[in-house]
Amino acid sequence: MMTVSPKKNASPQAHIIAIGGAKGGVGKSLLAANLGVYLAAQGKRTILVDLDLGGANLHLFLGIWSLERKVDDFLEKRYGSIEELLLPTKYGPLLVGGGGGALGAANIHHARKLKLLRALRNLKADYVIMDLGGDTSFNMLDFYLAAHTGVVLTTMDPASYLDAYNFIKVGLLRRLSRIFGPESPYRQEKDEALADIINRFVASAGNGQRLEALLDEVAATRPQGLKLLRQVVETYRPRTVINMPAGDNDVDALAERLSKVSARMLSIGISYIGQLAYDGTIHQSTQNLVPHVARHPEGSLAQFCKLLMVDIEPGQAVAETSGADTSVALTA
Repeated sequence: MMTVSPKKNASPQAHIIAIGGAKGGVGKSLLAANLGVYLAAQGKRTILVDLDLGGANLHLFLGIWSLERKVDDFLEKRYGSIEELLLPTKYGPLLVGGGGGALGAANIHHARKLKLLRALRNLKADYVIMDLGGDTSFNMLDFYLAAHTGVVLTTMDPASYLDAYNFIKVGLLRRLSRIFGPESPYRQEKDEALADIINRFVASAGNGQRLEALLDEVAATRPQGLKLLRQVVETYRPRTVINMPAGDNDVDALAERLSKVSARMLSIGISYIGQLAYDGTIHQSTQNLVPHVARHPEGSLAQFCKLLMVDIEPGQAVAETSGADTSVALTA
C-alpha cells in the first residue's frame, strides 16, 4: 500500500485526460483509477473525476465504499465550488465522486454541463482524469471532447469494437457540430455559411458519407473555411486501447482495421497505445478494492501507464519506459 502527498506547486492548467468508450464493462474505471495512482506516485497532483453520472463506481476502485459528497452536489448548488468536493484517497489522487444514480441524473442541462466543464478546467492540478460513462450521449461526448487527451477502450468482442469506432465517429461529428459553440476555442471565428455546410453534413452522416466529402464541399463553396475545418479534424486524435484479448486473437489486426477505417471514412489518425491481456492479479485487485498500481508499482499495469503517458506527453515522460511490455493486463 502506498500513501503519497500531492505536489503543492501544481501546473497553472491541468492536462485533462478522458477515459471513454461507448460500452460499459471494458475497463474504463480500472484504467482511470490506476493511472491516477501512478501519476500521484510520480509526485503529480492528480484529480480523478467520475463522470458516469448515471452509474458511478470509480470510488470503489480506490477502496471507498460511500461518498460524502458528489458531483451532483455541485450541479445542484449545494456546494459553491468543485474544489469543495475533492476527497483525499489513501492511494494518492484526489477524487470528485460521481452522481448518485437517481432517475435522470445523467441528463444534465447544457448550461450545467458548461458550468461543470469550466470548473474542471480551472482545477489546480497537474492532471485531471475523467472516467466517462459507457454511452454516446451528448453529455459524454462533450466531456470527452473537453479533454486534451481522449482514450477509447474496447475489447475484441465485435459489439465492443464496433461501439468503439462509433464512439470515435460520433465524437468527431459532435466536435464538428459544436465548432462555433460557446465552449469552443473557435467561437470568435464564427462563420454562418461554414456552420450550415457542416450541420447539413452531420445530419446526413448516417448515410455512410466519408468526411472527405465535407472537405471537398467546403473547398469548393467556402474555401476560406477549409483551413479551420482541417485544423478541427486533424487535431482530433483518439488513443485506442484493446482490453482483455483471449487466445490467439489477432489484436494488431483489429487495431490496424480501426486505424484504416478511421482514416478512410473520417480522415483522421488514431493512436494505438497497446493491448491489455487478462491478468488474474489485476482481476483480484478489483475484488480487493486496492488499485493494482499501489500494490505492484513496477507491475504490468504500471508499465502500461508509463507507456500511455509517453504517448500523451512525449517531452515530459514521468518515468523511463525502455523495455516496457505493451501486452499488459486490465479487467473490467
